[in-house]
Amino acid sequence: MKKKKVILILCLCILAGVIGLVIYFTCGVQQEDKQGDVDVKYEKTNMITNFRLGIAKYDNMNPHITQNKDIVQIASLIFEPLLTITQDYRIENYLAKEWSKVSNKSYIIKLKENVKWQDNSDFTAEDVKFTIEEIKKNKKSIYLENMKDIQKAEVVDKYTIRLELNKEIPFFEYQLIFPIISKKQYEGKDMVKSKELPIGTGKYKITRLNKEVIELTKNENWYNMEKEDSNIKNITISLYQDMGEVYNSFKLGNIDLVHTSNQKYEEYIGSMGYQKKQYPGREYDYLAFNCTNVVLQNVEVRQAIQKAIDKGKIVSSVLEEKAYVANFPLDYGHYLTKDLEWGEVFSLEEANKILKDNGWRLEYGIWSKVIEGRTRTLNFTITVQEKNERRIKVAEEIKKQLEAIGIQITIQKVSDSNYKKILTNHQYEILLTGVYNGYSPELNGFLGEGNLANYENTEVNNLLKEVSTTSSEDLQKEVYQKIAETWRREVPYLGLYRNRAIVAYGQTVRGDVTPNNYSILYQFSQWYRQ
Repeated sequence: MKKKKVILILCLCILAGVIGLVIYFTCGVQQEDKQGDVDVKYEKTNMITNFRLGIAKYDNMNPHITQNKDIVQIASLIFEPLLTITQDYRIENYLAKEWSKVSNKSYIIKLKENVKWQDNSDFTAEDVKFTIEEIKKNKKSIYLENMKDIQKAEVVDKYTIRLELNKEIPFFEYQLIFPIISKKQYEGKDMVKSKELPIGTGKYKITRLNKEVIELTKNENWYNMEKEDSNIKNITISLYQDMGEVYNSFKLGNIDLVHTSNQKYEEYIGSMGYQKKQYPGREYDYLAFNCTNVVLQNVEVRQAIQKAIDKGKIVSSVLEEKAYVANFPLDYGHYLTKDLEWGEVFSLEEANKILKDNGWRLEYGIWSKVIEGRTRTLNFTITVQEKNERRIKVAEEIKKQLEAIGIQITIQKVSDSNYKKILTNHQYEILLTGVYNGYSPELNGFLGEGNLANYENTEVNNLLKEVSTTSSEDLQKEVYQKIAETWRREVPYLGLYRNRAIVAYGQTVRGDVTPNNYSILYQFSQWYRQ
């Protein structure tokens, strides 16, 4: 009897074990499958397809009327240009299918033929001509500079337009980045007072616009949807009185991205709780040397000054690491110069050697040399705008650095009116100034005829002409390498630093955020929130 009970108990245990294994494997597989479903479902349910932005001081969504840089960025999702600029500043077709330079002052542009406006009407060459004429009428348009040298826009056929210039413009194609507007919508109307929602050809369209918010919705009929569909279906743009409100809204998590060149941005949004990308901006500050000055026309003097100035210290001590050291006008990521290796420039030992090897003598703490029968000293005036506090501080640091090796400096602070006269007449010894770089690699303003430094170099002028007439990228890179080497060797200008721009975005934003000076929205179609 006991034996039977033992056998029964043993059988029950085995049965229970088998049942347990069945349950385990069945539930385990189901759980594994369920977990897999959850992962897939998680990705989908947690991909938030609404993106939130903010604008301070809204004026108008029409890109040719607005003076607001943030609107210009957002408008690029609605309105499209003939040509666009890539992340490394190459020119790329957009609404243009192809373009060609048929003479020094004439361009032919062929348009894509499958493009529709958001009211489903055809995009044609008439729209391009109308846009150019409207920009030229509007003297406040930020794109007016792009139009100033277009003498005539002629429609050749429905999808071809010819542009005649009043003079030859090196790299004129970089000016064809203005957004096109609809002739049908705006012809004969006051664009400023118009209450119609502006239409574009872009991947998003405006569906709501009032005093508090602008809403954009994905344009499902966009001509390029098959190649570049977007994760983001809706964009909500909140309107604020000032940037302080925008910063605060970002800090509270109510908007997803802030773009700024304000180097004190951390005072508003803190330093944690968000992601950020920093990149070199277009504000380029430099020293211009008057190459007709009896002393500064000697290249060894300019070379010695170049070696004696510690740009890294200027950026760290004066600019508090809120700028980038800059050596050349195009060192902000341009494909033609991004591979240039400038090398270490600062060296007091080399500065002294250059001067000694060229007959300069250091006596009583100052360098001197007989030039044209007269004893000259290294004693210069640096001119700077009196209202530009940052440049004044930089000038003071440069003065300190140069006087440490025996080059005496006087800082001359001038009014805005006198500063403009100096720029026009080129009457100065050393000028601390700056420029807002364009997108084009054109350098005639620095090195061509009538340049600020009064610098003359026939070889460089020939190189500038050569690079503007070739379409070979390899040849262009080779030419710019030679120009940069001459710039570094002869030092008509001494690049100092350029501003640092920042895109701050929320922790929930996913996608590759890769801004540059032309756009902060590269790869926007791949962005989403989670």
